[in-house]
Amino acid sequence: MSFPAPSKRILSLRDPTSKMSKSSPDTASRILLTDSPKQIESKIRLAVTDSIPGITYDPVNRPGTANLLTILAAAKEEDVHETAKVYESQNHGALKRDVISAVQEMLRKPREEFQRLRTETDYLEGIARSGKERAMEKAEQTMQDVRKRVGLS
Repeated sequence: MSFPAPSKRILSLRDPTSKMSKSSPDTASRILLTDSPKQIESKIRLAVTDSIPGITYDPVNRPGTANLLTILAAAKEEDVHETAKVYESQNHGALKRDVISAVQEMLRKPREEFQRLRTETDYLEGIARSGKERAMEKAEQTMQDVRKRVGLS
């Protein structure tokens, strides 16, 4: 699944000058597939914006607002500039409400599938066994090559 957006990076919800990252110590800075709708709502409501009236797409001077517009446009598969035009005379509250709704809807089906797969332990164990077998085969091939190169075979 791909989401067209002019930006290749979604920025942190708490620090819109840095990339959204799962390794950030601030869990409110990112949205995860495993986040509940309530967690998504809370994180987006806490997202950093600015106090400039109106909504414009200006990544340099308004990185937080631009980030929310980028997220919304990606979730709705729209052009970010067209999305921004809809919000020109609105406030950040309206933008955040729509981002919350769009992100929750975008993640609904993948989250349901993820939850379904988590309960299929036989299937997951089979994948793990298959991966282990492939890794062992690859490791054995590598070890044979190492032994040959160091003169042990």
